[in-house]
Amino acid sequence: MASLSFKSRAPPSSSLASSCNAPKHHYDTCFNHWLKSYLLLIAPPLSNPSDTPAGVKERDRRNKAIQEHKRLLEDRCGASYKEYQACLKGEIQKIEDLPELLANARREEPLEGWGGIKVASEADIK
Repeated sequence: MASLSFKSRAPPSSSLASSCNAPKHHYDTCFNHWLKSYLLLIAPPLSNPSDTPAGVKERDRRNKAIQEHKRLLEDRCGASYKEYQACLKGEIQKIEDLPELLANARREEPLEGWGGIKVASEADIK
């Protein structure tokens, strides 16, 4: 199995509002822990060529494991994320003109999908 190193320990970044630092750091810690295990899951190459029956089975098993791992993000970190978002939304309302500026920016440049970045689909890979 491939080995990945995660030795870098940058200090946690601060939130937009200092009163939201604790929920932000809690979510960041949860997400980073999840991400490390996710990268270890997806990083190793398949043992079998993907165009063989064994490779197809291996890829299907990995895809199922990846989907399950994605569900774990919500299960383990979802409450922390929601707490941090609620804190931010409350603090944003207190900053003069910021809610209006954000609404205008979202109208002018909606954040739908990947903002015009084409994401590779299964059809693109085949």
